[in-house]
Amino acid sequence: MQKLILLLSFLCLQFFASAQMFSLTVANGYGSGNYSVGDTVDIWSAAIPITSSFDKWTGNVATVESIDEWHTTLVMPAQNISVSANLKTIGSITINYEKIMGRDTLKNVYSYFPPNFKGVIFCFHGTGGAASNWVNSFEYRQFLNDAIADTFAFVITEAEEITRQTDFNLDGKLRWATYPIDTINNVDYVNIKLLRDTFSLRGITNPATRYYAVGMSNCGNFAPAVATAFSWRAAVSYCAQSAQGLVSQTTVPIQWCMAKYDNNENVGSQGNAAALANYNTLLSRGICTKYFSHDRSPLYAERFMRSGTINQSIANNLLGEFRSNQLIDSNNYLLFASDSIAAKITANPSAYPVFLSMNGLQRAFAASQVDVMYAAHQFYSDYNKRTLHFFDFLCDSMSVPTNILDIEGVVVSLFPNPFSTQLTFSLADNNQTAISFYNFLGQQVLQQTFTNSTTINTEQLADGIYFYEVRNAKGTLKTGKLVKQ
Repeated sequence: MQKLILLLSFLCLQFFASAQMFSLTVANGYGSGNYSVGDTVDIWSAAIPITSSFDKWTGNVATVESIDEWHTTLVMPAQNISVSANLKTIGSITINYEKIMGRDTLKNVYSYFPPNFKGVIFCFHGTGGAASNWVNSFEYRQFLNDAIADTFAFVITEAEEITRQTDFNLDGKLRWATYPIDTINNVDYVNIKLLRDTFSLRGITNPATRYYAVGMSNCGNFAPAVATAFSWRAAVSYCAQSAQGLVSQTTVPIQWCMAKYDNNENVGSQGNAAALANYNTLLSRGICTKYFSHDRSPLYAERFMRSGTINQSIANNLLGEFRSNQLIDSNNYLLFASDSIAAKITANPSAYPVFLSMNGLQRAFAASQVDVMYAAHQFYSDYNKRTLHFFDFLCDSMSVPTNILDIEGVVVSLFPNPFSTQLTFSLADNNQTAISFYNFLGQQVLQQTFTNSTTINTEQLADGIYFYEVRNAKGTLKTGKLVKQ
């Protein structure tokens, strides 16, 4: 009976704590409001100028999922908190454009090589796209800016079918020829090799240069394939599953960035499941791999202002128009992808005067943002840092920035995260350090003091999110979040 009373008391405490409302203030961004304890809240940086990239969130960031992504989530703790979005200036960047001779034609090529670059990312467009997409389309350009801030170089070109505007394989699409993976006869592979060799002959790259591949949709398949063909360091696929035959043979690390509600006929829910299966195949083979599924996020007016082509008044009116036409639910989540909304506008144009008053560039940008927020088939910049961290560290969890704390020169490593039955802490020197764990009610559930390294048995902790505090002998504090699953 006593245990039952204690259990009921604990559940009541949880209920009343979670029912309390606390305030979140987001500086230089959006998401401010009052929330219940345990709510998952989306936060966004304000619009990022073309001369900047997102740096990190500061303030009460212990419950922030990814402190270095411009759009992320946090779990509301039992206190009022504030966070601030911080940008990094990259300056006015000139991306070089030229035509370089491929096997059969002059190829459109965009490139950027900063001083002391750490590697070269080859960026590939999707079906019907072109090299210019990466430079002129907002979501792609945000990725390039983040890559520049991380001192990567990049090269962008286009499929031979795009250059010649000819559907060679008669599949009804203009895109990259992923198969066969043939570096001698397949013109798309030959062209990539020729471009790589061109920059080497110019003395810009050398045999030690590391190469990476990023691709969207059709090129989400091509990127892992070309990285495999040339034994590049890693590849990232957006909204494409890759072939089972490839992942059963490749030794190249691959990360999949999928969209949860992908509406492309060649991907969709089946493609997402196939990508997850391919991830598990690489995992079972001991090949470094990661898998992410981009989920929906609420619509807010300022989202339409990110590119600078839509002002505050139009953005507010567009949000109102979406709401009055029941395109969003009571929590501001979109109910339709852009193709379905376009059909509704065509069927009843008088109901959409705001959208129809915008020019073509504004409409295209608004449609792309709709698909990103809906988690449809669209390249998204929300995981830029995850992709760049993958290139930087691959699967070395000890090197991922969110797991490394530097307290006045005392480096503390925490791994793995997420954790299961045990968690290891390691110090770079012999300074005594204490770590404390708290549940989402703010109750301390675990404390440990260690000098060099220690492994804590965490079997007694329930699955969920925990917040930690690390203090050194001087009392300096660092906080963060860990997940048990």
